[in-house]
Amino acid sequence: MTEPRLHRLLVCGLLLAGTMLSLLVVGCTRATTRSTAIPSRAATIATPVARASTPAPAMSMPMLTPIPGIKATLTALPKQPSMPAEQARPYRELRAAIERCNAYNENRKRGILNQIDYVLQPATVPYEFVVLYGEAWRGRMIYGAAYLSALEWKLAGRNPQSCLYPIGVSFNALLRDLGESPFPEFQ
Repeated sequence: MTEPRLHRLLVCGLLLAGTMLSLLVVGCTRATTRSTAIPSRAATIATPVARASTPAPAMSMPMLTPIPGIKATLTALPKQPSMPAEQARPYRELRAAIERCNAYNENRKRGILNQIDYVLQPATVPYEFVVLYGEAWRGRMIYGAAYLSALEWKLAGRNPQSCLYPIGVSFNALLRDLGESPFPEFQ
């Protein structure tokens, strides 16, 4: 991601958050008309829709704290090589097990495989995930994939003989390594 594009993305996010905050604090009014005794004389009055408990201060741009390391992470991601073979082994084994498992809904399976691929090939991860999760995006990707697997296992009746159960156990091992909470269903 180029420096100007990164800067625009961060500024747009801050402006959107500031606009929403100012609408909540300052409130807004709308004009309504009220008929009086003479139909040709309609009086316009301001009806408060929302208002702050104190008079609105002079508006200034709120200062938001960015996620630590996000600029460095967004800048470095496009240059990241694929995960080293030894480190990628458990992810590739899990990916193969998911591909062999016919208990998955096809769309859910595709989503889970995409999330694993993002971790294996960091240069392909969408920037939106990094903006949301910061440097913890790998753990959140695997957590999301594990959540989808847990959901699929629940929908299939939580059968421990299903191919979904060992996949869930493998996800829990990866989650622990990434500092995420494992799913109690797969203990």
